[in-house]
Amino acid sequence: METITQAEVGAFPISTNVFTVFSNDSVLTPENKLTVLELLHESLDLKTMMNSFASITAKFVRPLNISFQSAHGFFSSKSDTKAYYSKSYNLSLPSTSARIGSITYQSDKPLSVPENKLLTELHNLLVPSLRHALKFSELNSMVLKDHLTNIGNRAYYDESLNRAIEQSSRNQQGLSLMVLDINGFKLINDTYGHLQGDKVLQTFAGLLTKSVRTSDMVFRLGGDEFAVILQPGEQCSVNKVISRLSQEIGANTFLTELQFSTSIGFSHWEMGKSVNELFSQADQKLYQNKALSKANR
Repeated sequence: METITQAEVGAFPISTNVFTVFSNDSVLTPENKLTVLELLHESLDLKTMMNSFASITAKFVRPLNISFQSAHGFFSSKSDTKAYYSKSYNLSLPSTSARIGSITYQSDKPLSVPENKLLTELHNLLVPSLRHALKFSELNSMVLKDHLTNIGNRAYYDESLNRAIEQSSRNQQGLSLMVLDINGFKLINDTYGHLQGDKVLQTFAGLLTKSVRTSDMVFRLGGDEFAVILQPGEQCSVNKVISRLSQEIGANTFLTELQFSTSIGFSHWEMGKSVNELFSQADQKLYQNKALSKANR
């Protein structure tokens, strides 16, 4: 977590004589505000910005558990504080009163009047930067999503798999990759038309998303090819996804009427294995299973 150094805060002390209940005077000095704004402007990444804000809150108010919720992003930061009390604020743009999200503080004791005043001033400094971060998050999400199925696209897959391998290498946790494609998808398109084919892709993407954990990630690589990154992942994780997906497909009337089926391949990451090797092993397994499926028909 990014923190404000004691030197930075100490250089711009907060005057205690302005903590008057009915005072409209600012609690934060101009120097304090400048320090806060500089920290909030360091990144448009929502998580980075809110981590900075959590550090700012800890220094100017006290350590608090903080969560932020909006249509285009979520953040949660936990301190060592016990959460007996909770208070939420709606954050909005002063010029339009348009609500951009809500922020909630949890702590071991209620927020005092001076603390409420300080948080209100900090919110006024946060909101403009936060609005830009949320817009950036929204645009970034649009760029990295497949427009048809609303799951991650190929670019997002490439980025996510590289990041997942780095994390597994650092944390020494398991990582599995699944690749899937739809059997006879060309025949579905040729027989029922491309609109029906698009509906098949959308339905399958939805069932695949329902079959994985929230920590896993689902992507459409292109055409009728999909991928799932399981983290943490091992063989039992893959088996559970395959079982859940089979149940979801079997319970879906639209797909069963089309005699829908899918082939699946998977691989498990090991130290030293590259992204290309991980995908190649899963892809080979996919085509082995596809060939076996055709032989058994």
